[in-house]
Amino acid sequence: MKRYLLGLMGAIFAAMALIVVLSPADAVTATGNAKVQWHVLPIINFTLTPNYYTGYGSVLATFGTQPAPTHGPGAPTTVDFGKTIAGDTYLYKYAAHLHITTNDDNGFLVYGEAAAVLTNGSDSSVYPGQYLYYVPSGASSDSNTGFTPGLPFAQTSGSVSGGNTDAPGSPPTITYTTYPNPVAQSVAANNDFYYDYQFKVPPTATGGNYYLWIVYTVVGQ
Repeated sequence: MKRYLLGLMGAIFAAMALIVVLSPADAVTATGNAKVQWHVLPIINFTLTPNYYTGYGSVLATFGTQPAPTHGPGAPTTVDFGKTIAGDTYLYKYAAHLHITTNDDNGFLVYGEAAAVLTNGSDSSVYPGQYLYYVPSGASSDSNTGFTPGLPFAQTSGSVSGGNTDAPGSPPTITYTTYPNPVAQSVAANNDFYYDYQFKVPPTATGGNYYLWIVYTVVGQ
């Protein structure tokens, strides 16, 4: 299992030692067969890159010609939608690139969770519900717009505590319980996944700074 960029690797080695049977002193020493068994735990390497392609940023769902993508000041180290309007829907293009390699012969599964509660960091207002979605994208282009149907992240069992986009070294804490349905799976040992994010702002949202956190977990099959 691998979560974020923390590696999980290890090996367990088990062997049956050479069996030596001593015969009486006047006899020839007899030896048996040796059997060696090696058991290696799967190794998973996971790299997550936000804003992975030029032209990244949020696009307001607008009929007709789509506006150019824009992003907030927190990019490129985070996915920052910038200024949004209550009640509107935004697509953030080229939001995340997941590069995963493993030595598991059966490939791997990718799970994604997002904060269960949207929290206003300015006045602590909370908005329970589903507001963040993901949309499969491409390595260098996609035809997604703000109207493209998004797929919901599984919601974490509790609200996010701690963390600050102004201090990337201070990560948030999210309660993780059971595995949801995977957002992606691979039968190959090496694979890449690309995603846009879709943010549906609550109509009742007040002005302030909002933080949404996503947890990715990669597990060998």
